[in-house]
This record gives sequence, structure tokens and C-alpha cells, in this order.
Amino acid sequence: MKDTAETVLGLLPRDVAYADVRVVERTHELVLVEHEGPGDVMRENSLGVGVRVVIGGQWGFAATHRLDLKGLTAAVSEAVAQARAADGGAKIALGQPVTTRARWSSPMAVDPFTVPLSGKLDLLAAAVAEARTAGPLLRQIEASMDFFRDDKVFANTEGALIEQTITESGAGLMAVASDYDDVQRRSFPQAVPRSIRGQRGQFATAGYEHIPALRLVEEAARVGADAVALLSAPQCPDQNSTLVVTGAQLAMLLHECAGHPMEADRALGSEVSLAGGTYASPERRGTFRFGSPIVSVHADATIPGALGSYAYDDEGVAAQRTELVKDGVFTGYLSGRESAATLGQESSGAARADGWQRIPLVRMTNLCLEPGDSSLAEMIDGTKRGVLMDMTKSVSIDDQRLSFRLGAEAGWEIRDGKLGRLLKNCTYSGVTPRFWADCDALGNRDEFQVHGIPSCNKGEPLQVAHIGHGTVPARFRSVQIGTR
Repeated sequence: MKDTAETVLGLLPRDVAYADVRVVERTHELVLVEHEGPGDVMRENSLGVGVRVVIGGQWGFAATHRLDLKGLTAAVSEAVAQARAADGGAKIALGQPVTTRARWSSPMAVDPFTVPLSGKLDLLAAAVAEARTAGPLLRQIEASMDFFRDDKVFANTEGALIEQTITESGAGLMAVASDYDDVQRRSFPQAVPRSIRGQRGQFATAGYEHIPALRLVEEAARVGADAVALLSAPQCPDQNSTLVVTGAQLAMLLHECAGHPMEADRALGSEVSLAGGTYASPERRGTFRFGSPIVSVHADATIPGALGSYAYDDEGVAAQRTELVKDGVFTGYLSGRESAATLGQESSGAARADGWQRIPLVRMTNLCLEPGDSSLAEMIDGTKRGVLMDMTKSVSIDDQRLSFRLGAEAGWEIRDGKLGRLLKNCTYSGVTPRFWADCDALGNRDEFQVHGIPSCNKGEPLQVAHIGHGTVPARFRSVQIGTR
């Protein structure tokens, strides 16, 4: 792979001001067991090269799976032709050169691709069998594992040459119950707010050792029983009251309210025609109040084992921690080299591409809400009237990342500091800065957990990123709960 990258750089014409090349081999294995037995068992592999060039201040990009000299020459020619044909306009600026030469592999104890398929199927089948004990109203059960490995080589004309191997593992369970009048679901250990086969649950940059630690079999009976119990649970009432959310529920809220809005390319207008803009415009840095003073948010691609962790991004910039919100005030962006240079900053090392055939975009890494000094138990105890919600079921937000509505898989009444009835179809809505301004309690460091989600969508053509969300339980006052 290194030889391929060096060959591509040797094919560049003299008028190329900058170029980088990524050679990526990706392996993905999915194992899925459903109510009636094995569903999908799949292993796929792809290998290819992508090359970007800057000529006359303009980008050109091409990719190919043909790694012979003819294929590589054709890809370079296509990228060069694109750059030369580009219209005038703002010239590309990339900031300080990237010259790193390094090799890195993510830690793992057990290589998931060497674990026998039979063992994976047996574990998932056992989880499904336990969930099935909830009875005949359980209509669908899905237990799955996914494993990813990226072997990557990055090289550029500034002298960088970086080799990385990143291994990721995850698993999860979903149970769906129906009495023909209603349909309810419960997930473990994390929910996906849309229909997607596999890629459910909790993911980490780790080996197979991550899978038994999730305790799918041990939790499956409870998950199934919860789904059935929701069918007869009362509807979540419409009310303005206190909302307490678990860390799992908060992950998607943080993703939508702070993660996407604080991607620098979005703030510079690159997604306006596709996904919209953001309230976090450059002139608001340092002055715009995102939330209450107890709210601080950062992105950190260096957290050991977290799904959004790596050593270098797909522009060769080192992984790092970046402050986004400090004491409730919006302070910074996730960025790549181009977007950072436009803002007069250095890259935060957050440019990543979904494989060899896509260009790097600014993506979330591990988006983290810094813990407070409370606990979930203390938040409930200090709430006279409210609702506790767990696991995201649905999400909607406007194109400026302001007005939103989220749905939860399950909720519970809080009355006089005690948990009461199970509630179904729980939703809440708000406007980002107003909502976060009413955050008055955050869980402590003991409750902090990074939730790994391999399904963040962005770009056209669509790219999927694997990211982490570090969260704690939280409490918000004066929230509109229900369907109003």
C-alpha cells in the first residue's frame, strides 16, 4: 500500500501545488440473528486509492480500485483535469504543511476477524432466545455484531507518510412488540433512531473483547419484557415540566444541537443547499450563549477505545482535543485544513473520509459533554414533577440546528422525587440555546460513558462516519414534553 501511494505521488505533473493520496483497505463483517434464526452473515472487503490535487488554487479528486500503473495513471489524470478545468474563485488555503511520518495501530486484545463465526452466532442466538421469553407479543428480535478494519496509508507532497490500522467492534439488541393496535420497541445498549440492519448497539475502537463485556445475553430478557410492557403503558402526557434524560438519550441530542452545528465546513456554507446552515456562525464565537454555565462541550479524538478515536485524520493531522463550548459559551469548531485556514486557525484534525472513494469532510470525533457534580439518582430525588426518558427513537431538527423534537423509546413519571409509571411515546421539543440554558444538573464523572455510533450521515454523495458521544445524565427545567 505504501508503494502504491508513492507511485501516485511520482505520477503528478509539475504544476500541482499540493496533492495527497490515501490507499485504504476496508473489511466489514456483519453477523445478525433474528427471531426466526440467522439473518445476514456477510463479510466484504474493498481496496482502492483516492488522490486530491490543487492546481491554480482549485481542487481535483479521483479514485480507483485499479491499482496497476494504468489505473493509477488514469486516476491522477482525472484529478488533474478536474483541477485545471475548475472555474476561478477563492483559492485553496491549507495552513501549515503536514510532514508527519508515523505508523499506528489501535489497541485490541482479540482480533475479531479470527473469532469463529459459530461462536458469534451462538452468542447472538442466546440473546434472542432470552429476549423471546417475554412472550408472544414480541414480534421481532434483532441481535447483531459488526466488525470493521481500515488499513490506511496517507502520503502528501509536503513529505507526510502515515500508516494506520483501526479495528472497531460492536454489538446490540432490539426487541419489537405489537398487540396489533400498537408497536413499541426497546434497544440495548444503544438505540438507532432510524431503520438500519446491523450496526446497532455500542461500538468501540477495540477487538472482540468488547463484545462479551456488553452483556447482551444477560440483558436480553429485560429488553424484551420492556418492549412488551410499553404496549400497555399510558401515553406520555402533554405538559411543560422538568425533563431528566439518561446519557444514552443525551447522545443524540448533543449530536444534533452541538456536533453538526460546530463543524467548520457547515459554518462556512458548504452544506447550505443540502443539509442547511448553523446558528454557530463565525462572528458568534466567544459571545454566543449555547447553554447554562455548567455546560461545556469538547471533541476528543484521543480517548482510548472510543469509536471516534484515531492517531491522525485523513489529511495527516494529529488527533487532538478541541473545545467547542466553555461554561455555556460557543468557542470553537471541528475543522479540517481548508476550513481551519479560512477561519485563520489550525486544523483540529477532524477531516475524515468514508473509504478511499470519498473526499475528507469535517466529521465529529468523540463529542463529549463534560460531567458535572450531580448523579441520576440525585436529579430524580430533586425533581417534584417531571419525566425521565431513555434511548432515542426519533429525531427532527431544522436546517439551522435550532428548533428540534426528539422521541424516546421509554419514559417514566417522576413524582415527588420518585420514579413512577412507565410511559410510552415520549417526546420533547425545544430551541437549542433556550433548551440548554435550562440545564441545571449534570451527572458526575462516574456516570460518564462514551457511546459509539457507526452511522453518522453527511455529504453528497453520502458518507457515513463512526463517531463517539461522551455523555452523562442531565436535567432540564421548563421543557415542553409530549405532542403539542
